[in-house]
Amino acid sequence: MLERRSGGYAMALQAREVVDRFFSIRLGVSLADLRPREVAAASCDRRTYAERGYGFVRLLWVLHFGDRAAVSVHPGALAEVARLAWIRSPEQVLADEFVLQARQAVQSALAGCSLKPTEDGVILYHPGRAGRVRTQARVRVISPEDEDTWVGERLFMRAAEHASARRGEAFGLFLGEHMVAEVVTQEPSVSEMAGLVAEDGIEVSEADRGCGYGKALLAHWTREMQARGRVCVHSTAARNEASIRLAESLGYIGYARARSVVCSPREAD
Repeated sequence: MLERRSGGYAMALQAREVVDRFFSIRLGVSLADLRPREVAAASCDRRTYAERGYGFVRLLWVLHFGDRAAVSVHPGALAEVARLAWIRSPEQVLADEFVLQARQAVQSALAGCSLKPTEDGVILYHPGRAGRVRTQARVRVISPEDEDTWVGERLFMRAAEHASARRGEAFGLFLGEHMVAEVVTQEPSVSEMAGLVAEDGIEVSEADRGCGYGKALLAHWTREMQARGRVCVHSTAARNEASIRLAESLGYIGYARARSVVCSPREAD
């Protein structure tokens, strides 16, 4: 768990160190060792990404909101993509021209495997102690019996059935007997960081958006995770400005931008 250090600056620095370590393991390259204006390239772990359902090919470009960048690619295309990356600045690594060339390099290495681009993403993290957000609604841990109280459409999760609900890490925001917002704690993609990093998956009923419920629930979840010694991470699509503003209003700060392409394996890995 997080060591308690005195002072807000020390806490913010420690949170950044944890997030750097998490993404360093995930990418296979030490982000802390990158100097300003430096680009690194590293091979991803095929099994990790296969287990997460992406197939065995994933290119991930990460640009810190400072000026360091890392590239993680399939081993079969590592040499060529690394060559492309090392002669470019971090800004150029995220440019469309590099993305196109990197995709072509991977396709060539994988004998013409067809790759699909995914949405650009933004990653934020909370550097310190989150404040409280007052609401007349009630927030509590979700139980299986709460499944029938949800009033929204199921967009991407079923919180009462999620693994985090069994761990007491899924929370619902209730108006009377109805759950109008729900949040789960996603399993980290690096299992050894499970005790240090927590990523939210939050959903608010469409009819109840714009009422501050999402902010109240995310604030509650953030405080709960921080009380358990974990650094909170919020990931969303780069075009989802509402989600970004929500996180920023609670003190989350930008960590990285991500661009990726995916390909399903042609045969079982």
